[in-house]
Order: sequence, then structure tokens, then C-alpha cells
Amino acid sequence: MANTTSRQTLKKRRTHDRIIASAGRIVRKNGLAAASVSRVMHGAGLTIGGFYAHFRSKQAMDAEVVEATLGNSSIPWSVDRYLSAAHRDDPGHGCPFPAMLSEIARADEATRMALARAIDVRAKKLARENPGKRGASARQRAYATLALCVGGLALARAMRGHPASDEVLSACRKWAR
Repeated sequence: MANTTSRQTLKKRRTHDRIIASAGRIVRKNGLAAASVSRVMHGAGLTIGGFYAHFRSKQAMDAEVVEATLGNSSIPWSVDRYLSAAHRDDPGHGCPFPAMLSEIARADEATRMALARAIDVRAKKLARENPGKRGASARQRAYATLALCVGGLALARAMRGHPASDEVLSACRKWAR
């Protein structure tokens, strides 16, 4: 009996992870609103009816996908990689911040707090790697660097195809260093 229960729990966890991965792919490219329950479940290869076995609401999924997608990134972070043409041109595999920030500002409290936790995790990692300079603490520099990089990438993506897009990336890289 215990073996059956643990297999069921493992199966449910794997299914849950597939749902979050599907939502993450959609969010990276098109933002939170595009990650509708039907699109997410279809992307996970599941029926809509199974959604509520994993989440009490779309907002609950949004909060979890924000935290999972933004906070648990194992990809090494560097200004040069982040502010690159390759990253700009591949939003489906890149940072979801630019695609979802404006939506999160209007989202429920749980989703906004998930963003705050994810930003805090990223800022702590950056602060350890970059000491404070010019009157700013390492933490302040980390938050400023994140804001510059995310804003620069969002602006460059919005202007993709125009020569100024590359100029924005270059200027932000230089300023961040």
C-alpha cells in the first residue's frame, strides 16, 4: 500500500512539473496572460480537467510559475550573456522578466510576492559576485544591475529589427560593467 501511494505521489509530482514547465515556456515567450489554463494543459499534453488536481486557481499557478521560472534558474548569469542579441532573439528560451513584469504589477498579491522572492534570490547571487562601489552597497548594485538588464532587454526586444536595438544592448552592457 505504501509503495502504491509513493508511486502515485511521484506521478502527481511529475505531472505537476510538466504543467509548470509548459506554463514557463508560454510565459517566457508571451507573458502570463497567454498562459491560459487550456494552453498550459495542452502544452503539457494533459486535459483541462486535470488542472484543478494541481492548482486551486489560475492565479495559484501564476504565482508558482513565476517563482519556479524566475527564482530557480540554474543558468549562470552574466551581463554579457543577458544583454546579447542571441538572448534578445530567443525569448522562448530566455529570461521571462521582460514578458511578464507589466502583468505581474497588476496581478494578485501571491504572484507579486513570488516575483519579489525571485528577484531577491537573483539579487543575492549578484551581490555575492559584485562588491559595492561608488557609494552603493553590493545589494544596491545588484538591484540596479537587474533593473538595467531587464529594462534594456525589454527595450531591445521591443525594437528588434531596428539598428537601435543592438545599440541599446551595447549601451546597457557598458553601463552595467
